[in-house]
Amino acid sequence: MGDVLGQAEFEDVLRRVREALDAIPKQFQRLVDNINSVLGWLPGFIMDRIRDALKAVGGFIEKVLTEIGKFIMQPGVPWTLWNHGNSWTNDVGGKASNWQEVFTLGAMKTDDEWSGSAANAYKNVLPQQKSALAAVKSACDDVDDVLTQMAIAIGVAWLAVVTAIVSFVIELTAEGTAAATGAGAPPAAAAAGVSAAKVWGLISAALALLEAFVASNLLPAIKNLNQRVNSSEGFPEGRWPQLTTDISNSSHKENHGKNAPWEMSNA
Repeated sequence: MGDVLGQAEFEDVLRRVREALDAIPKQFQRLVDNINSVLGWLPGFIMDRIRDALKAVGGFIEKVLTEIGKFIMQPGVPWTLWNHGNSWTNDVGGKASNWQEVFTLGAMKTDDEWSGSAANAYKNVLPQQKSALAAVKSACDDVDDVLTQMAIAIGVAWLAVVTAIVSFVIELTAEGTAAATGAGAPPAAAAAGVSAAKVWGLISAALALLEAFVASNLLPAIKNLNQRVNSSEGFPEGRWPQLTTDISNSSHKENHGKNAPWEMSNA
């Protein structure tokens, strides 16, 4: 889908968006002023068409400014989402994965130091410990995936927005200049209408794609993650598995002349 924008890159995109948002009304007013300066030279039916075109341009501009204004104050922080995702998978999931490799008979000293019931008490819970650690690693990976996808989606949406409105400013500026020539006023007004309709289409499409991506990809992923976190899979009775099975009734001393059920290994 794309790369995650770093802090400097994202802040530069937002700066360009704000500059374009400031420039659009100014260039539109310049277009109107230049056209008004030559309207008296034009036939009435042409003047009416130009006014209708400018009204349409103003309507599109109002939509663009309003829609982007909803997001510009809280644009998102893709690099932070990316960093948090990495932290979950590296600092938490990675360590759980490392411990998962340790919880094997070959890596534990249980079978070397103990025999009998004591050894079995530790050996028998190894699979549960591994399952719990695997569940932690898998959940952390899911968190990382969700945060990374959201970070990318935010960046892609803003890149589309800045591309559209910067191009619109350039076109609107050129159309305002053309309108000042008098003969160029009618085609300039028509061209401004096309430019305004185009930028509104691009902006609305970018935001709609972001909304659709969140609805179809991220919300289901978040729901699945929430179900995973609240699942007892890997966590018997909803808690971390015990480190040993119960040997509370055992004794390391002889029991009425009988051998104790567990003892230190001589190996």
